[in-house]
Amino acid sequence: MAEPLARGLSTVADDRDIVSVGRITQRMTTPGSVAQVLRVAILEGRLKPGSQLRETHLAADLGVSRAPLREALGLLTDEGLVEKIPYKGAFVAQVSSEAIAEIASLRKRLEPYAIELALPQLRGSTRLKVTRPLEDMSVGADNNDPAATIHAHMAFHRAFYELSGHKLLLDLWQSWEAQLQLFFSADQQLFADLHDMVADHERLLAIIDTGDMKAITAEIERHVHGGTPQAEAAAAAKNA
Repeated sequence: MAEPLARGLSTVADDRDIVSVGRITQRMTTPGSVAQVLRVAILEGRLKPGSQLRETHLAADLGVSRAPLREALGLLTDEGLVEKIPYKGAFVAQVSSEAIAEIASLRKRLEPYAIELALPQLRGSTRLKVTRPLEDMSVGADNNDPAATIHAHMAFHRAFYELSGHKLLLDLWQSWEAQLQLFFSADQQLFADLHDMVADHERLLAIIDTGDMKAITAEIERHVHGGTPQAEAAAAAKNA
């Protein structure tokens, strides 16, 4: 996990805790490029959930004007990674263990169904939608790059919802994806060794390839987790 540099952006309500996300080159000052720098900083945990994103400090730290910065913050707000609070400013979004537990309880029910619908598409060229993220996850692990690994992790699971051809299932995935990204970036224990995540997903895909829905459902039950055990149990009971 990359360590924060002690200079630049103030990310909390006072100015004692200072984090730098680093200056970017002139050719990377578009809103999309600025958003990518901030996205990586959030997913790597250098910008903590709940920390304030002060425009003045952030623009100076990145070496950009406030206009592309504001657009970048807007893009990240649309993704759910940043929350804008009227009269207070922009903050890195937070996600509760209860919310993650509820998402996990729904995924355990819905993801096997999405996979079942997607099975016919896991042959031929469309299979790349699943295998390419797995390859990207492996590259991220080799480079010890948590942000890239999380991005590929999300793409791997999203692929089954996309390949299912079921719009409402995909809408549900998209509604909770940003919260999952924040959860994975905040849960340092998941990233003790990024290669373990790759191996876990290779195992999942191997089981999916058998087409055995009983085995697939059992593996998703093992694979998907989130929040505290108590919150997850409560969410599962509520959705039973």
